[in-house]
Amino acid sequence: MKRNRIILIILWLLSLVGISFFGGTVSYGFFAAVTLVPIVSFVYLIFVFLRFKIYQRMDSKRVVADELSDFYITLQNEDFFAFTSIRMILYSGFSELAGIDDSAEYELMPRTGIKRDTKLLCRYRGEYEAGVKEVVIRDFLNLFSFTYRNPEPFRVTVLPKIVVIDRVRTIEESLGVMADSYNAAGEPDVVVREYQPGDDVRMIHWRASAGKGSLLVRKTVGIEKQGISIAMEPGRYSDDPKIYFPLENRICEIVIALTMYYLNARTPVSIFSYQDELSADIVRDTDDFNAFYSRVSKYRFEQMQDKQGKMAELLSGSSPVINSKILILVLYDISQETEKLIRSLGQSGVFIIIYIVNGSREKDFTSLDLPRCMVHVIAPDADLQEVL
Repeated sequence: MKRNRIILIILWLLSLVGISFFGGTVSYGFFAAVTLVPIVSFVYLIFVFLRFKIYQRMDSKRVVADELSDFYITLQNEDFFAFTSIRMILYSGFSELAGIDDSAEYELMPRTGIKRDTKLLCRYRGEYEAGVKEVVIRDFLNLFSFTYRNPEPFRVTVLPKIVVIDRVRTIEESLGVMADSYNAAGEPDVVVREYQPGDDVRMIHWRASAGKGSLLVRKTVGIEKQGISIAMEPGRYSDDPKIYFPLENRICEIVIALTMYYLNARTPVSIFSYQDELSADIVRDTDDFNAFYSRVSKYRFEQMQDKQGKMAELLSGSSPVINSKILILVLYDISQETEKLIRSLGQSGVFIIIYIVNGSREKDFTSLDLPRCMVHVIAPDADLQEVL
């Protein structure tokens, strides 16, 4: 293109020299022709811009992350002149189209079209634009090109992937380590309460009772704390889609994978999330799971003014999670305030397993000294089959 422009400029200068020193019909005709060429080329581009049509279609605008879906693109020339060069620039980063080279140029003859049947792969859960992002058109002499955004972008809703895991190694190992640590420490942090008629006498804590002078009953993890709970990160980590899409996608995938794991194990599980207010999905069977999956697919991670207040509501002593035998937290980070809340929960007898979705942070989360708590850091692009 640059070479053609240089040639055109040289020819125009030569024509200008011709009419200045020689004159005559030929010189003026040559000057007029060379002068009109770029004008005609530019007008041609305007017509192509106004008349060229691009159509994108899918069988459904709801797809699942990391699954191929049929995608159709049609380039259409509905006019009486040819479109010399059409190039499509695709959305990248969040999605890709198989077999489509965005450096390829297409020529459309009058009243014809080109159809491309391809596959769309969306990487992350969420709602965003996919397919053709921009169109580049070029004139017949390759003097000018014009890039413009596709006036009819294709927007897709991407559902989170369901990862089925038969054995969650991180949970098994975490519970084993915490149980060994709890047993090895004796009973210094056993929580007790006053004896009430009907309590199992085998649960009387005789040492504590002797010290206080009245009967006290152990509040052990396995007796009064029965449920398994999963709690999701309540807010958005960043304003940049390139950052928050992978993180949010992985958080949802982990929560879904763990819920599916307990569903297959026929173990009821409560999933706590914060959408305007604290709510819980209790999954006992397939119907419950389908309702939960629909809810988490629409879950909105939003910037919160009082995120720490939401965490306090989720993890405080008045929260339903206090009655859990095992609490699984899926978070971006652990702040000092959140650490205090987790410490308090652990001291109340809740086993806590934390998954931190943040592989690029320098902070060593696994070094946190929290009672009855294990921390696992998972990178946004890690294979859940391997890391869980």
